[in-house]
Amino acid sequence: MIQLSTKPFPLPRPARRLEIGSSDLHLWRISADDGLPYVDRLHKSLSEAEQLRASKFFRDEHAQQFVIYHAGLRDILARYLGVAPIEITYQASSFGKPNVISGQAGQLKFNLTHSSQLAVVAVAVDAEVGVDIEEVRKIRSFASMIDRCLSDAERKDICVHQEADRHRQFLRFWTHKEAYLKTIGVGLQAPLDRVTVDLQAPDSRKVVNHFHVFPKEPTVRLMELAPCEGFVGAVGSTHDESPEIKTFGWVSGRCG
Repeated sequence: MIQLSTKPFPLPRPARRLEIGSSDLHLWRISADDGLPYVDRLHKSLSEAEQLRASKFFRDEHAQQFVIYHAGLRDILARYLGVAPIEITYQASSFGKPNVISGQAGQLKFNLTHSSQLAVVAVAVDAEVGVDIEEVRKIRSFASMIDRCLSDAERKDICVHQEADRHRQFLRFWTHKEAYLKTIGVGLQAPLDRVTVDLQAPDSRKVVNHFHVFPKEPTVRLMELAPCEGFVGAVGSTHDESPEIKTFGWVSGRCG
């Protein structure tokens, strides 16, 4: 299981680019609480489209989280690309997964996930990545969600657990499935109950069945994350071998 770093990774500008090799997988932890004092400054690093999206949130708390997470993503990517965060532009794939198209992006791949006060960014080169985290909580309409999102084998696994732990176990399945679907670029447009995940299997064999509605060979490696206490998560990648994982903590107040 991957433990995420809680230590800040300050890298004042000007500085050399942050290096990442083709066998590396970098994971960045972003705390909304750490970014809150700088939210006005971070807002200025967003594109007009992102600023507009932030303005449409009903609750100020959600708008602030959006600003912090997306400004954090821009700052992280800028460190690999050697450009200013505001210079980064994205282009969405046919299923909506964004790609960097500005500067000298090369084969840089990334994915952002967030839940409540926490976000995680996964970064790689020459390999697709997908990441998902969830705060452990009671699931609304739990029985209905199990039927809609889990395969028969997974439902049996849920029933084995004690009542108090079933919601957490469900979220473990959910994060692994979403990380898988985000890695292959289809997101939640695909039916979750058509994927079977074995949480006990090795990383390269956790997806045991996808019912022929996804890639012919599910080559995604799925790794479990421990973002912090009270959260579960998973990250997927298409690295041929197990990637070299490095974790960082992003702190906006220490960024140049």
